[in-house]
Amino acid sequence: MIPLLLLKLKFMRFLTHTLVLSMCFCALAEADDIPPVVLTAAASLLPDTEPDRVEPAPVAGFYQAIFGTRVVYLSADGRYLLYGDLIDIDKNLNLTEDARRAGRRKVIEDLDEAGMVVFAPQDVASTITVFTDTSCGYCVKLHQEIAQTVAGGVKVRYLGFPRAGVNSPSFETLVSVWCADNPQQAMTDAKMGIAIETKTCQTQIGRHMEAAELVGVRGTPTIVLEDGTVIPGYVPAGELVERSNRAAESVVN
Repeated sequence: MIPLLLLKLKFMRFLTHTLVLSMCFCALAEADDIPPVVLTAAASLLPDTEPDRVEPAPVAGFYQAIFGTRVVYLSADGRYLLYGDLIDIDKNLNLTEDARRAGRRKVIEDLDEAGMVVFAPQDVASTITVFTDTSCGYCVKLHQEIAQTVAGGVKVRYLGFPRAGVNSPSFETLVSVWCADNPQQAMTDAKMGIAIETKTCQTQIGRHMEAAELVGVRGTPTIVLEDGTVIPGYVPAGELVERSNRAAESVVN
């Protein structure tokens, strides 16, 4: 009993900070498809919090409980809990990542595009969502190639993620960008080191920071593709266009 309690406490500490940021959780999978003992075990992992869904795992005899982008495996009798990546050795595939990608897609889809700074082509082939900070060197490098990225049919949607936190100079700069009369130009100017007018207004940057926590952002730029794949860092425009369009096609198919 003690080891189980310690495991549950460790799991709760790890997830609680992330899960309190979520606005709501969806219903579980159809109860008829999941053993009641598994549903009970999943519901007991965190106080007053239910998983987004509980469903059969990719391997026989286990179910997966999904909390945002976190995945936990439970045995069919509800006795055993596994937390970690499930790897198909023969195919060299990370089966847990599929569930994580779905979670990331949901987090991004729940954000309002009107609260982003968007650079879009006339004909959109695919979309990337980028957590950015104007004081980040590789964010600047990525933005220097944005014309090439957009020319490749990729819509670029920026989310504010000040690495130094709220009330830092980078946060204030991002707020000024979002509140500018022309946020696109202000974003470009700020990343070129050109001083922009200090402004304040209501923005969704706080919500972006919450989303970053849910997605697992650890630095900038962090790029999220349409299929929920995360690219942590700078990618040259040509490669980014190719990967973005390929991800969009996989979602459609």
